[in-house]
Amino acid sequence: MRPSLPMKKLLFAVLVLFVWNMIPSCKSEVKKEAAPPPFKVMEIKAVKVPLFIQTVGQAVGIPTVEIRARVAGYLRTWDFREGSIVNKGQTLFTIEQDEYINNLASAKADLDNKNAAWEKAKLDVARLKPLLSTNAISQNDFDKAVTTEQQDRAAVANAKANLDQSKLNLSYTTMPSPITGAVGACNVNPGNLVGKGEATLLTTVSAVDPMYVNFQMNETDYLRIMRYMESHPDLKGDLTSLKIYLSMADRQDYDHAGKIDFVDRQVNATTGTIAMRAVIPNPQGLIKPGNFTTVNIILMELDNGIVIPQSATTQIQGKAFVFMVDKDNKVNRIPVILGRSIGQNFMIMNGLKPGDRIMLEGFQKFKEGMQINPEMVTDTITVPARP
Repeated sequence: MRPSLPMKKLLFAVLVLFVWNMIPSCKSEVKKEAAPPPFKVMEIKAVKVPLFIQTVGQAVGIPTVEIRARVAGYLRTWDFREGSIVNKGQTLFTIEQDEYINNLASAKADLDNKNAAWEKAKLDVARLKPLLSTNAISQNDFDKAVTTEQQDRAAVANAKANLDQSKLNLSYTTMPSPITGAVGACNVNPGNLVGKGEATLLTTVSAVDPMYVNFQMNETDYLRIMRYMESHPDLKGDLTSLKIYLSMADRQDYDHAGKIDFVDRQVNATTGTIAMRAVIPNPQGLIKPGNFTTVNIILMELDNGIVIPQSATTQIQGKAFVFMVDKDNKVNRIPVILGRSIGQNFMIMNGLKPGDRIMLEGFQKFKEGMQINPEMVTDTITVPARP
């Protein structure tokens, strides 16, 4: 049975009412989908950034002195604590001295004997010389007296040399430290025979303040430094005017700055590097000979450096990109050239400038050219004056 006309009108009215009620909901849904999503955005500011060259170095104590037995004998005492700081002139070892004291006494007696013989020979010459002029003695007798005097004089000189050597040998039985520095382990214990046939190594002392750091610089970086100095006449081409900072093996910065004190005369043709050395204050003795360090050579500070968080960059096929937000809040991917890492940040060498806005998050949640609702984050990045 077909519905009557009034029934058709009623159904039409219900349908119109239903559609009318749905329209605001659809409008609201469309409006909700069209709202730009929020993302954190940072406006870049310029910061001071140090330009530096970085390489690896190794600490060395200069001077480093080996303490060796210079005379033979039994080691009597060992007068220091291993690994401690010893002072210049402080006694480290002694060797039994009795033999050398006796040798010294014998040398003194021998010298006295030779002096007595020489004095007699001089008197003989003085006495015979007048007799020669009166022909009371022969020329041959006088010549013998003169020759004896000369021989006795040479014997005295030899005895003096023996006495000096005996004194020197006795002094070698006491071995002081020739420098102030850190002393190593004792290689020979008291009671052992040392210096017999060889200069036995007993221990080693290394200077600790200042400390020296040897490092190699590649030819390219060396030329960069020299060209930089050419453009800064106030430096007068003097590498020692550049500051040196160290980072230790635990990646902590060393507090004291140093300077270059040696540059080799030539570039190593095999490695393409040039040997250099820096001198570093070491008042607390933190640096030990043999420590490996990172050497940072400060060239200058850039006033308008660009530094951004590493998390704001992305790598695609070996190239670095950031996502820049334009004035219409649309996102575009742009290439950048990364410089050195500074903590959790990257220095940007090309591609960005102060005032540019970059996205800090959500790289997987939008498409190129998509419009966003930026939530601005203040740029608080600062760079220390040293690496």
